[in-house]
Amino acid sequence: MTDSARDADLVRLRAALEQARRERRTITYLQAADAVGVEPPQRIHKLSRLVEILLKQDVNAGKPPLAALVVSRVRGGIPAPGFFDRAARLGIFDGRDPARFHSNLLASLFDSTGNP
Repeated sequence: MTDSARDADLVRLRAALEQARRERRTITYLQAADAVGVEPPQRIHKLSRLVEILLKQDVNAGKPPLAALVVSRVRGGIPAPGFFDRAARLGIFDGRDPARFHSNLLASLFDSTGNP
């Protein structure tokens, strides 16, 4: 994937997640892949990488991370482990209680105007 293609995918992902935030809902990795237009093979893997990049962008910008809105259908409505690994590397997650950490992020997103 070229940088320009990745950047375009990130713009589409951010737009889909902003819409979900306004509607106060999460979306699955598959729904996000569909919204972005991620092509096979390895659609979810490609989408997961975009989610992690978006997480880093938002954390670096001091914004509530929209990436928290992307959840795994098979993991009980929380993000995949890579999300939590990246959050820990970014210094915003201490590794304890992923469900509570995620719930707090969602509360921050749903109560946020989206402004820094």
